[in-house]
Amino acid sequence: MDLRKLECFVAVARMLHFGRAAEFIGVRQSVVSESVKALEQALGGKLLERTSRRVTLTPLGETFLVDIQPSVMALKTAIGDARRRAQGRSMELTIGYLGGGFYELSSGIVAEFQRRRPDVKLRFLELNYLNQGSAVVHGLADVAVVRLPLPNAGLVRGAILFRDARLLVVSENHRLAGHGLVDPEELQHECMAQLPPGYVSDGWTTYHFPTTTPQGRRIAAGPEITTVREGLLAVAAGDCVMTLSARARDYFTHPGIAFVELDLPPIENALAWRADDNRAVIQDLEHAARTVAHRMGTMST
Repeated sequence: MDLRKLECFVAVARMLHFGRAAEFIGVRQSVVSESVKALEQALGGKLLERTSRRVTLTPLGETFLVDIQPSVMALKTAIGDARRRAQGRSMELTIGYLGGGFYELSSGIVAEFQRRRPDVKLRFLELNYLNQGSAVVHGLADVAVVRLPLPNAGLVRGAILFRDARLLVVSENHRLAGHGLVDPEELQHECMAQLPPGYVSDGWTTYHFPTTTPQGRRIAAGPEITTVREGLLAVAAGDCVMTLSARARDYFTHPGIAFVELDLPPIENALAWRADDNRAVIQDLEHAARTVAHRMGTMST
């Protein structure tokens, strides 16, 4: 059975959207549609229910996804590694990151990992709010430095590498600008930036972009954003507030905004990888990351 057809099905099944799946794989939407249709014909049953408004998995599709996804991802990884070896190139490991905090660890992790695995080249890929977890699930990155909780199903994480206080980002003339520690109940008077639904888990979204205060008071929904910088633009315009980690303040600056500390649980960060990816090289990288974080004193106890 054609690997590309299986890859197309897995992408649609994970994203429940043909257009986004095609964009992720890098092919035309018609290719994805035709691949899924051919796969259904070969299997003799429908994998997806399609309407003009939504895509859902059939019971057959749900079972098939669970059965094939680990094998599809493992085969894609093996083919990529074999191609590099055949071309005389080093094995590569791609680390995805969302930014804000990982930078100070990156050079140490590279040095420690290269000491352990000089045969493997590390590559870095900047991610955004929407693909921070799915990039790993779908094989665009081998691992990612994620802000917990885990943003997508199918991932496992290593040790917590660093922990940050939670900051509220407001416009410079906002009523809370210049305040000390802000009571999160104040958020009931604000609009919080939002992520488009369906990309990351509800648990991740509500942790980082809360919809209610700790006492259950509703926080109004602000504009949808996909990147940190889109959020900062919306905050500077006075359209919303958003939360970031304390370390992010050192890397994401923007005219017209202010940072105040928010009295909510901290943001924890860890390496995450696919639950079915049991390669020793992943564990070697995680061990290098833990070693460096422990050395720098950022590792959670």
